[in-house]
Amino acid sequence: MDLASLHHQEQKLIARNVVDQLEPVWNVLNPHELVRDTSQWLKMVRPIVERGFLASQYVAAEFVKNYRSTQLIGAKPLDLGEPDPLGPFGMHKKADRDVSLKIMVSMKVTGPGWVIGRSFQGMTPDETSDLMKRGFSKSTGAATRIVLNGGRGVVLDLVQADDLARGVAGVADSTACNGCLFLTDPIMKSDGKRKMNAIAVGHDFCNCSAIPIY
Repeated sequence: MDLASLHHQEQKLIARNVVDQLEPVWNVLNPHELVRDTSQWLKMVRPIVERGFLASQYVAAEFVKNYRSTQLIGAKPLDLGEPDPLGPFGMHKKADRDVSLKIMVSMKVTGPGWVIGRSFQGMTPDETSDLMKRGFSKSTGAATRIVLNGGRGVVLDLVQADDLARGVAGVADSTACNGCLFLTDPIMKSDGKRKMNAIAVGHDFCNCSAIPIY
């Protein structure tokens, strides 16, 4: 398996691990007391998504370093300043404040907030159960987007900082949506920052990754 394909699989594994960790936490929510329980749920969810985001960043930085060395043999290595997801002494490093706020808002809106907006008086137990399952799915879609935006963003930032990089391209599964498949065509620096930035903003449930073009 080539480095780009391996990186793509590693990023998807990071997202799957986050979803696996979020599943038991969803049970903290009582479907009849969502307003009361949401704050506690968010306190438990935020560090899980943060760790995934930071891990995605770290793996992406390692990938760019290794991939670049195979594409530009003999070139001076980049000073990456790779973000260590554990921090000193193995302690969890927090994400930047703006990332944390985005996590809290997005998870609330797509999770308990989404369920509350679709609840109605007199729902049967089966209807309530189905709505909660759909809410969990919605929230994991948002978590996947946020987590893997970490890695996609790092690839983009490193490409923009590297004079030897010419652009960036997405890596998608064959089952990806048309929008993601469209981004697998190289986007060059000459196309402008606005077009390049599209590579770093996935949609909910997006499992795509990014690679540099040299």
